[in-house]
Order: sequence, then structure tokens, then C-alpha cells
Amino acid sequence: MIGIPVLRTVVLLIFCLGWIPVFVLRSERFSERRAAAGADERRALWNAAAAVTVHVTLAEIALTFPQIEPPAIRLVIGVAIFAVGLAFWMLARHTLVAYGRVLDPTTTPAALVTSGPFTIVRHPLALGMVILALGPAVAAATGVVWASLATVVVALGRRCHQEEAALHAAFGDAYARYAAATPTRLIPFLW
Repeated sequence: MIGIPVLRTVVLLIFCLGWIPVFVLRSERFSERRAAAGADERRALWNAAAAVTVHVTLAEIALTFPQIEPPAIRLVIGVAIFAVGLAFWMLARHTLVAYGRVLDPTTTPAALVTSGPFTIVRHPLALGMVILALGPAVAAATGVVWASLATVVVALGRRCHQEEAALHAAFGDAYARYAAATPTRLIPFLW
């Protein structure tokens, strides 16, 4: 049986390495997106990136503290949630744009994507990020990590609002019909 210190090290490694595909395969180039965005959207982009970065860092730090001795089951559940989040994010990303390609943030999308994970929520990439962030929060389970997770959800929710305004402007009634058919924006059954 693996001891808690070894399991914790493996979990930390999984969490650290697991974020790499999200940043390597992300659908839009951050600097180009910021350049094409208005001031409010630029702030929201930075806020979302900062919220995720701070959350991940806090969770990783909390898991290294010897005073915090999470039970093995919580570490395993945290990794399982993280894996589900990564798989969901990868599926959403692949549904939006083929691997190896990126979206051009300076142009309007060619088509409104409404299939696959986009039938569950209108922003499955953001939901994938929330699930990814939930994994380390479950593993660490400290107040500050839970608070940082809430910040991630709020920051991503703000981005969802902004993206919806842009998508409605680009696709008009087609987006309104999609929003009516897929009423959940970010968190299934809640919002």
C-alpha cells in the first residue's frame, strides 16, 4: 500500500502536469484575444487567468503543508474529479476546434457550435475549468482553497456573460434559440 506522503506527491504531480494540456491546447491565443478585446473584457480575461492561477497555487501549497494530512480517499477523489474535468475540457475543446488549431480571436466564429458538451452547458470549456479546479480543492479541503475556488467560478461566470453578449451579437436569433434549448450557462442545473 502506498503511504500518504508518496500518494500526496503523486497527486501534486498529477495536478501540476494536468494543467499543461489546458494551457498548451487552449482554444484562443491569450495575447491576441486581449489585443482584440475592450477594456472590460481585458480585465475579465486577466481576472479569470489570475483566479485560476492563484487557486491552483494555493491548493498545491496547501497539499505540501505537513500539518494538513488529507485522507487517502480525499486525495483519490480529488484526482478523479480532476481527471473528469480534464477529459470534459478536452472534449469541449475538440468539439469547438480540432486539436492543433487555434481560434482567431480577432474574427467572428464561422459557425455556432451546439453539439457534444455544448448541449449540456453553453460554456463547457469554462465548466471543464471549474471541474479541474474542484479536484485540487477537494484534495486540499482548506477554507482558503474553497474561497479561491469560489473566486474561479465568479471570474469564469463573468467571462461567460461577456462571451454570450459577443455570441448573441454574432449569431442573433440562432444564439437565442440555442440559449433557450440549453438553459444552463456554466453549472448544470444551477446557472
